[in-house]
Amino acid sequence: MIDLGSYFERIGYRGERAATLDTLRAIIARHTEAIAFENLNPLLGRPVPLDAAELEKKLVRDRRGGYCFEQNLLLSHVLQALGFAVSGLAARVLWNVPESVTPPRGHMLLRVELEGTTHLADVGFGGLTPTAPLRLESDFAQSTPHEPFRLLTAGTEWVLQAMLR
Repeated sequence: MIDLGSYFERIGYRGERAATLDTLRAIIARHTEAIAFENLNPLLGRPVPLDAAELEKKLVRDRRGGYCFEQNLLLSHVLQALGFAVSGLAARVLWNVPESVTPPRGHMLLRVELEGTTHLADVGFGGLTPTAPLRLESDFAQSTPHEPFRLLTAGTEWVLQAMLR
């Protein structure tokens, strides 16, 4: 079980603890401001434990950052403790690859069911991390505190695009 008080102190969150869209927005905004993307351990060949206790130790108590699996698993534990319905998703990163290439699923993000609507939460994508939850709906721009994003359908899959300025 995650120590919510320590997590909220780490990200500077002092808001409500109810499972609402406003709470989700605020936690994602604070998390992305406070906990940096970091992939040093995998690059150095060091183990990357993904259990709740080790995630809390590294990202909360030791004040380090983490990569997508670490960040989003930590967020998942926090959101579940608050009563959110959360599940993990695997995604492909299509970055500087030809359209004919289908990379493996190597990225983790979260699906959050809330008030009859499905949202995506992803606090672990580095410089293009969405800083707000995104509705799982296609073909329109969704604002975040940084750049807008949109989701497109591609057959049975989804494609997330960022509008870079």
